[in-house]
Amino acid sequence: MLQRELTREQVKQLGEQILVNMEEHIVEQGYQYFTDGMVFNVQAEDGAHLRSDVQGSAVYHVEIDLNAFANSTCTCSYARYCKHIAATFFQAYSVFENPRAFMNVLHKPRSTVFSPAMLVPAYKKIVKSGANPTPSASLGASLRPESKVSDWWSFLEKWTRNLPLAMETARPSSELFSSYENVLGVTSSWPEELAQLFSVHANLFHLLKLQTFVKDVRSSYWASDLTQTADRLVEQLEAALFYLDAESLRKHFSSHLEETHEKSKEWKHCDSATIYWIQAYRLLWWYLLNTPAWIQEEMDELDRLIKNPVLTDAERERFSILQAHFLVMKGEDEAALRIWNGSQSLALSFYLPYMKAFARHEEWERFLYWVDRLETLIGTADGPEYRLVAAVWREAMERLGRSADSGAMLKRFLPASLTDYCAYLFENRQYKQYLDVLMTYQSALEQMNQQQAKIIEDQKPLLLLPLLIREINQQIGSRNRSGYREAAKLLKKVRASYQKADQLDVWERFIQGLATKYSRLRAFQEELKRGNLIS
Repeated sequence: MLQRELTREQVKQLGEQILVNMEEHIVEQGYQYFTDGMVFNVQAEDGAHLRSDVQGSAVYHVEIDLNAFANSTCTCSYARYCKHIAATFFQAYSVFENPRAFMNVLHKPRSTVFSPAMLVPAYKKIVKSGANPTPSASLGASLRPESKVSDWWSFLEKWTRNLPLAMETARPSSELFSSYENVLGVTSSWPEELAQLFSVHANLFHLLKLQTFVKDVRSSYWASDLTQTADRLVEQLEAALFYLDAESLRKHFSSHLEETHEKSKEWKHCDSATIYWIQAYRLLWWYLLNTPAWIQEEMDELDRLIKNPVLTDAERERFSILQAHFLVMKGEDEAALRIWNGSQSLALSFYLPYMKAFARHEEWERFLYWVDRLETLIGTADGPEYRLVAAVWREAMERLGRSADSGAMLKRFLPASLTDYCAYLFENRQYKQYLDVLMTYQSALEQMNQQQAKIIEDQKPLLLLPLLIREINQQIGSRNRSGYREAAKLLKKVRASYQKADQLDVWERFIQGLATKYSRLRAFQEELKRGNLIS
């Protein structure tokens, strides 16, 4: 029984580690696994380790180190703290506390703490399966370590000959990703570097298949599951390239690398102009094909293509976007960003691989330069992307001895930085600016916790009035009894604020004016009388 093997305090401390170290959407997935009953064989050992099995696409084995959370592990492919670890935590937490209460805490605004782990790919190095793939093991027998890269692509065409039909008749994302994962078993007995290179080619092949399917079958409509599959393929491609020993590959399998380079010359001409293929192309050159002579050759070819007068505007823009990547590789960031900033279609996610690479190599000034240039995109980014950039940005400011400036500079990243900036203003007792920001961005009164509201009420009672009055008008505008009751409660706070400021005469004029304005709202008038707000 976990109740005998663990203490409530241990589980609460584990929860704190989950909040600090894990991505919110991963914790949410873990909660879903827990509620679906996917966690079993949970055991605590010596009060120091929590072990479990979690049913996902396979059964994964989890071990949580209660004394050093950083040492916690799972056998799945996700390189960071995964949903299986989160699911195991919820199983233990449920013995002592309500997991829904923890989810409420999770969803409260908070800053992400920097960790070097957030700078590396989200998936681990591809692990060889050790078994022949199904359903066509005989097909795999035709491939050997000495096979050429062109043979790999011919094999992949045969491997996927029925995939388009399967994607049309079943769930396309599952069919495609299963095909990709299963084909990796073909290389189970190959040298590791070569097996990793094959996984790169298999990934690119399946990404092209996905894009062709979307174009031909879905009329270029990317449904959410297909978008998630493309994102996952790109993430796994980055992991495969990140962990690939390129130097060893050049030394022992130079012919395969040269063939890969030759094959890459086709890829900039692919019909598919989606952001996923552009991301894959950049990753390939960043991690694998980064030989100076090859880079210069590719840049020259892109320059020749861009100058072709018969190109369409869309084709010229695509080649320019690709060319800018090589400018970054040469350290010419300003020229690259000038090209990319001219494209309205590039979101913050497009720039994140570079920014993470700069941080990994502790190029903090370079990272901050990119932050300056991407200020608008950061300010309008979604939650996870903003929190990642903000966490690394705070680390960069600290490393460069500029932490004292970081709080005030959060204003640059509004509205994405609303929570962080408001926290900074409140901590520094800049209450008027704090409330002005809440008003400007239409934040509800609930943005403040009761303790914050009480502090402002005690120290600056009239500052809350604009926010309270706006909320009162919104509640009255709901035109229902519950809204009127809530408005009456808030009006009592307004009265208390005027009373603390010794301005009850102003209060009397305000409440009489409000009662007159809404004199036809009988139910509202009743709530005002019930609350002794009017006679």
